Amino acid sequence: MGARGRKETRGAADPGAGTVIASFASLGAAAVHVAAAPDHFAEWWAAGVFFYAVGAFQALWAVAVLRFPRPALMAAGLVANAGVVAVWALSRTAGMPVGPGAGVPEEVTGADAATVAFEAVVVLVAAFGLRRSASRGFASPFRAVALAGAAGALVTGLTVPAVQSALSHSHGHGPADGSTPHGHGEEDGHGDGPEQPDGHPSRAPGDGSAQDGAPASATPAPRDGDAPAGEATDGGQGHDDEPHGH
Repeated sequence: MGARGRKETRGAADPGAGTVIASFASLGAAAVHVAAAPDHFAEWWAAGVFFYAVGAFQALWAVAVLRFPRPALMAAGLVANAGVVAVWALSRTAGMPVGPGAGVPEEVTGADAATVAFEAVVVLVAAFGLRRSASRGFASPFRAVALAGAAGALVTGLTVPAVQSALSHSHGHGPADGSTPHGHGEEDGHGDGPEQPDGHPSRAPGDGSAQDGAPASATPAPRDGDAPAGEATDGGQGHDDEPHGH
């Protein structure tokens, strides 16, 4: 009886195939949440803290459920991941009720789809595990290693692009005020720009202004020391014989 009881206790503590898959899925979701946390923290500190907290919980749950596949852990994983999926669905449909972008739905990205898929796997496995009194465990160590390798490869293949998408989205954000650094420079180079030392605004060559199109032989404006325009007209012959002062 004692040996049989120890065997049953050990079998109940062994994680089943579903638990292993849920553990890897939880690790994948945690990686994406942590990668996207800095971007959300820059937008709103509360959103960043939420992402960090969710990522930490999912990573710790993935490790703990492999060691202690108990109903309490399964229930915690189910409730937490279902809540995160509900928050995500609200943010993509009606928009979050609080925060800088309150009431504005966010777009769905590839990282979102992968993360929600991971969390859905955790919810389904946890719900199925709660309906069973004990896990079956693995018939042999080879099956356990094979399943762990397959689940790890699948989750890694989905997680790496999702993390890259989250990081590129974070780095692709420009300044907070939405200004473009090159747009002002292009505007300043055309039309009326900053004043030059002589008080006239700078203009690009060939902008079609009247001064740029004026012929070189046009009569300049009167300057100090020159005869008025009227005197030059009346006494044109005498003015031509006199040397200029400039």
